[in-house]
Amino acid sequence: MTASYVLVTAGSVLVAGVVLIITAALSSTTVLTVQQLQAKTAGTALTLAKKLAAAGGTVSSADLGAPGHLPQIAGGGCKPEVSSFAIAVSPVPPRQVLATSYPGCFAVGTGGFAGDAGALRKIIATLPLLSRSAGVTQLPAGEVIYASAPITVAGRPGKPVGIVYVETPAVPVSVPGSFSVPSALIWAMAGALAASIPLGIAFGLLSTRRLTRRLRRLAASTLAVSSGEFGSRIPVSGSDEVAQLEENFNKMAARLSSAVETERRLAAANARHHERSRIARELHDSISQELFSLSVLSGGLRRSLPSGSPVLPAVETMERTAGDTMREMQALLLELQPVALGEAGLAAALEGICRAHRERLGLDVQASVSAVVLPAQAEHAILRVAQEALANAVRHSGASAIRLRLEDSGEEGVTLEVSDNGSGFDPAADGDSGLGLGDMRERAGELGGSLSIQSGVEGTVVRAVFPVRVNS
Repeated sequence: MTASYVLVTAGSVLVAGVVLIITAALSSTTVLTVQQLQAKTAGTALTLAKKLAAAGGTVSSADLGAPGHLPQIAGGGCKPEVSSFAIAVSPVPPRQVLATSYPGCFAVGTGGFAGDAGALRKIIATLPLLSRSAGVTQLPAGEVIYASAPITVAGRPGKPVGIVYVETPAVPVSVPGSFSVPSALIWAMAGALAASIPLGIAFGLLSTRRLTRRLRRLAASTLAVSSGEFGSRIPVSGSDEVAQLEENFNKMAARLSSAVETERRLAAANARHHERSRIARELHDSISQELFSLSVLSGGLRRSLPSGSPVLPAVETMERTAGDTMREMQALLLELQPVALGEAGLAAALEGICRAHRERLGLDVQASVSAVVLPAQAEHAILRVAQEALANAVRHSGASAIRLRLEDSGEEGVTLEVSDNGSGFDPAADGDSGLGLGDMRERAGELGGSLSIQSGVEGTVVRAVFPVRVNS
């Protein structure tokens, strides 16, 4: 990141320097003095003479006067003293105009000049025939620079076909300069480019230090989460894109922690589920069978003894004890037996539990269940609380009638109520020991609900409220 700052800074300095160099080169001008103008005028006359000679071969007036041989001055009027122009005249007096760049003053084929140009006529009339001439002269409207050169055709070196006359005002002028770059500008640009590297490094380090530290902290926390440390959190600072990454990382870590905790609880619940199933099978296969045999033997012994036998009361007590133990064992097996919700739903599962208690224990167990659709976790918790409450009513109260009710309580959520007509107990004195009340409160509390118990001589009412949303 620091290197990018260095490259950007150096590139900006380089581009700015190139723009300055090009601007300075394109805007350069040169001021020509009068002496320089004299030399330039003489060179122009010679160049035009050679051009006219090369264009004509055997030169005629028509060839020399062809358009394009000399630059034309457009517009009317005749002011030769303030204009730069060139004309070609015949070699011998009276000289006539053969070619012109100023037709307004000097028309091709004429021998006179427009306007009163007597001084100019005298200059042209005295032009040498075989040699070049140049000078500065004073005209009525100002000082002018002039130059002339003979037009000599190849093969006729001593017989020029005309004379080129060039004139320009004797005033210094500015002309575009050549493409040149001042050395001072080059050195200044090189110095700025060299200084931009340490400046770019310093600016990059200062501006990216905090951002780099935050990114490193984010990378370290990500590595910690991947190693299983789901409690890792990052302080969110600012409102930039990195802050959004920090906030999203914290949300991700929290969800991962919640998911792992849920998976841990589910694994523990599955372990308890398998253990309860194993215990239920063992009790049913061993103790229940033995209790059934003991009950059958004691009943047969009671029936075979005479009515006045001294061991008859003991045999009857043994038969009664075996029956009560079998009854409690069946209730325990119903409690330990896992009930699957399956596709039937919560209502069918609750009615199945009540039906099993009626058929196996001969008790009056009735269910009043409203059709509600809840999340799977809530349905599982309600089912386990109902199973535990029914088991307590059968095993501890000696009830003959049990009622189970599940209904939608509106804003409060869902209410599960299990009541019986058995002998009550003191919840404050007995606490949660031995009755499974702690397990029921824990299941309700996991969903943010509550569990209340009302018990007296007329029976016990267990009410659990689950504040979960009912889906219609």
